[in-house]
Amino acid sequence: MDETVLPVAQDGQYQITANDVGIYLSVWAPAKGGWTVTRAAIIEELTNRKCTNFDSNFISVVIREAMGTPVLIANTGPKIDGRYEISANDVGVYLSVWAPGNDGWPVSKAAIIQDLTDRKCTNFDSDFISVTIREAIGAPVLIVSSQLSVLPPENLVRVKVGCKRLEARVSVNIPVDKPLITYSQLLADLKAAGVCYGIDEDALSMLTQTHTATNIICARGTPPCKGDNAFLKYYIDPDSQGRPVELEDGRVDFKETNNFLCVEEGQLLVEKIPATPGTPGTDVFGLPLPPKPGNDIQMPVGQNVINVDDWRLYAAINGHLYIFLDKRINVIPIIVIDGDVDYSTGNIDFKGSIIVRGSVQPDFFVKAGGNVEVCGTISGGMVEANNIIVRKGIQGMKRSVIKARERLVANFIESATVFADEDVIVNDVILTSSVYAGLRVIVEGGRGLIRGGRVSAGELIRASTIGNQSGVVTEIAVSVNSLLKDELISLRQQIKKAEVTYNELQLAMSHFRNQGSKHLSSEKRERYTKQELEYKTLPDRVETMKQRITNIERILNTAKPGRVRVSGYIYPGTIVCICSLTKSLNDSLQFVSFYVVGGEITFSSLR
Repeated sequence: MDETVLPVAQDGQYQITANDVGIYLSVWAPAKGGWTVTRAAIIEELTNRKCTNFDSNFISVVIREAMGTPVLIANTGPKIDGRYEISANDVGVYLSVWAPGNDGWPVSKAAIIQDLTDRKCTNFDSDFISVTIREAIGAPVLIVSSQLSVLPPENLVRVKVGCKRLEARVSVNIPVDKPLITYSQLLADLKAAGVCYGIDEDALSMLTQTHTATNIICARGTPPCKGDNAFLKYYIDPDSQGRPVELEDGRVDFKETNNFLCVEEGQLLVEKIPATPGTPGTDVFGLPLPPKPGNDIQMPVGQNVINVDDWRLYAAINGHLYIFLDKRINVIPIIVIDGDVDYSTGNIDFKGSIIVRGSVQPDFFVKAGGNVEVCGTISGGMVEANNIIVRKGIQGMKRSVIKARERLVANFIESATVFADEDVIVNDVILTSSVYAGLRVIVEGGRGLIRGGRVSAGELIRASTIGNQSGVVTEIAVSVNSLLKDELISLRQQIKKAEVTYNELQLAMSHFRNQGSKHLSSEKRERYTKQELEYKTLPDRVETMKQRITNIERILNTAKPGRVRVSGYIYPGTIVCICSLTKSLNDSLQFVSFYVVGGEITFSSLR
């Protein structure tokens, strides 16, 4: 007798590792109803390892996320203090400042000022030194110009250049018994001070009309423009998560809530738009002012993503997008619903596997490209997946349709329609349901009862009891794979039709391209866009149909001659169908096996 082995619960796990940077914590989620990792156990182990500089709240977050990858929770690397360097050339005195690392101390402004004073340099701007320390770009910054103040003979005109070399100010102090300064003299004074760029002619003209003026801006440099920062362009909008779908008529479908951002293998997720270098400026001496480039940004590489040249992130697997606390992009192959599938989650259509801790409520559906496990019941909902496990059972309410592309395992099935390409395995009862299995239907373990409805299998139906003493009509059929055969015929017809459609679309694409998209009307352009999308996706749909045909042919070719085996009683009112033959029971039978011999349905004892 075949037995159904249900998965064993697995508790969550954690691992603590360390390197030169710090201490890392990896946490794995529990499976099949196992216990989660406790924060107390992790904190106790960290304390035993003499590690105390951790954030217990952040540890709780890492446990909850349970990504299975190392997360830095404590920094142990050496502190690196900030440093500075003072240099000089013909232009002036420069200050280079490097930022501290790993919580090290920043550069002291007092130390720099003391160093400058010791070097007999006093005409600096204290506030500008503060700015240089704060920005800490690690490159020389001019803080004192050797041409800051140039006094021509007789002290009639003074030219002063600002510390950033972006302004030249002129002061004149001409005795009233002396003639006014001329325009050409002012230009010569500026040239003598090295000022040759951004001359303000109007300001110079004004100075030619006065004996006294102070700090008049007569030249302006062009400041450099900092480059634009790098940023991430998301091809999946994270803000659309949890937003209900709006229908064409303006109504909102609260069953379609987009709680999970599903992605496919190879799909582009994120692209980094690089920082720009900025635009250089020019100081009043005509010298270039280098721009500060825009800030770079790290690619948010997480689990199951492919980082191409630190430029683009692609999904490595089918799954759903999950953005971790530190903004890393992850693709998770399994969706776990902690409660029911209802209005709080909406319908779920996912290419990976799904675990539902609660139940699937009426009129909601769960569709998976992988497997589905429901820890509660399917109560009037719909489920489609490869393998389906329903821990408590299926309460169909005459509207549930369950489709398993491989095997279905449930505690009971009542008032539901169930399809499985391979086996349907039930622990307790099948009541008034339509059940179709490509290979076997096995109802054993509890009552092992099939009563009412129709149960069909490709090669074997096995139960403890079929029907009841009241004579409820119960139809049992084996070696009748009409559903799979009908689907096989339909798929072959669809492939032929798709091949014709593909050729037509190919001609249409060629015609549109020859015309040129610029010359198309808006209506034709919209039609072209739709046809182009169908042209690109049709080959994948055909390939999926071909794979389905291969699977159906395998099931039909490997099926054994049909049998019905009853280890208890089979009651009157039961109709047994094997191939095209039918036998109605008028008497109760016990411990029997039904099969075909000589063109008739016969039975023999199992004893």
